[in-house]
Amino acid sequence: MKSAMTAVAAALIASVLTWLFTGQGQGTGSGEMEGLQSQISEIAAQITAGGGAAQLSIIEESEQDAWLRGANRDGSPRPGPADDQKPLADASNSLCFLTKVEIEGMDGPEDVATCSIQVDEFTNWWQVHATQGDGTDASVACNARCIVWE
Repeated sequence: MKSAMTAVAAALIASVLTWLFTGQGQGTGSGEMEGLQSQISEIAAQITAGGGAAQLSIIEESEQDAWLRGANRDGSPRPGPADDQKPLADASNSLCFLTKVEIEGMDGPEDVATCSIQVDEFTNWWQVHATQGDGTDASVACNARCIVWE
């Protein structure tokens, strides 16, 4: 029952955060983030299982994006394939979602650039991936946030 309630709370919080970060939250300042953290804490306090309240927190975006540049400094193309990843959080007690996807220089249907979140099979940590397909010279930058429960 506790895992079901935690999953429901995580889905609710992820939906709210997604709504905020898909345009509505473009001007999100530190005061708004504190308000959001307060709302998440209130939701967590309402989820009780076995007499204890779940503790939810937000892990902020990494200071450095997962990114790949499609051109060298001299302007010549730097075609893929390539993959850059950054660790986010332990997957056993968290849920992560993309908050930034920027792709530039898509010239045609042969260009492939993606952002994704995956669990590393060795560390069991979420990772945000920026990926260029074979022969793609497009640039891609990705970032993510996580909700962690204890």
